[in-house]
Amino acid sequence: MKERIITILLSVGATCGVMKGTEEPLRELEVDRLIVRRELIVSDTGKPWENGFEEQQIPRGIYARSVTEEAVGGLWVRSRLIKGEIDDPFDDRFHALERDGRLRTAPGHISWNVWLDGNWRQVAIVQGEGIEFSDLPREEWNGGSHPGRVRIQTFRPGHGEPLTDALIGQGKMSIGGGGFGGGGLPSPAHVVDLWGGSIVSHPIANPDAPKVLNDDGTKEHEYAVIAVDAEGYRSKTSPAAKANGFATIRWDSVPGADAYIIVRDGAEIAGPIRIEGSQKTWKDLTRP
Repeated sequence: MKERIITILLSVGATCGVMKGTEEPLRELEVDRLIVRRELIVSDTGKPWENGFEEQQIPRGIYARSVTEEAVGGLWVRSRLIKGEIDDPFDDRFHALERDGRLRTAPGHISWNVWLDGNWRQVAIVQGEGIEFSDLPREEWNGGSHPGRVRIQTFRPGHGEPLTDALIGQGKMSIGGGGFGGGGLPSPAHVVDLWGGSIVSHPIANPDAPKVLNDDGTKEHEYAVIAVDAEGYRSKTSPAAKANGFATIRWDSVPGADAYIIVRDGAEIAGPIRIEGSQKTWKDLTRP
């Protein structure tokens, strides 16, 4: 009798296993709260990492892992991270405490990394941090004093540590070299403090003649461009390019230029306009 009961239980278990293996995947799940204790994988392959990029930990879609004694928790996102809100700006916050609850004055940073020698290596860092207690005593830190600043760091050849290139906070900025083997740039005492080096002013360059890509062949025209900097100062008008009609033109980006003005037959017809990319393309849709 005992053997028969065991046989029945084994048969039921095997049947359940087969049924479970052939079940259709759940198409929709609606819950009030979802608790994931270890891993969350959003992937069309069911695998957390892209095939061939497991070492670099490039996710196939979204991979989230909780904090455990064996591994560091985190969220990996493949492709674009799109954030949207209605009637409220999106808000990224970095909250961090020491394990004993003490204040951590540098709660987080954003870094840009490249894959080198089997590891991701930082090449540039933007870090938020608290200002020095010598600048503002700890007891004066509050919501009204806003005791924070932004530190921008990059790396230079031959240096193993980041070099502070800019320190921005309290309406002031320190800029220059330093940071290797030390504490970084001093806090700014003026609107802009320059440490080492010199300031060189470069006037906006004059653009070259644009290139005519095509035209509609209706009538001859000449096209030129004017570069405009962020303060509104203009370059000289570029040499003109001839077209056999209303044309589509292209020109190279000019260092220091914030926008461009289009000139047709000696008259300004469009601009200032801002176009992305190192090469600017513009189609003449204006008509006299």
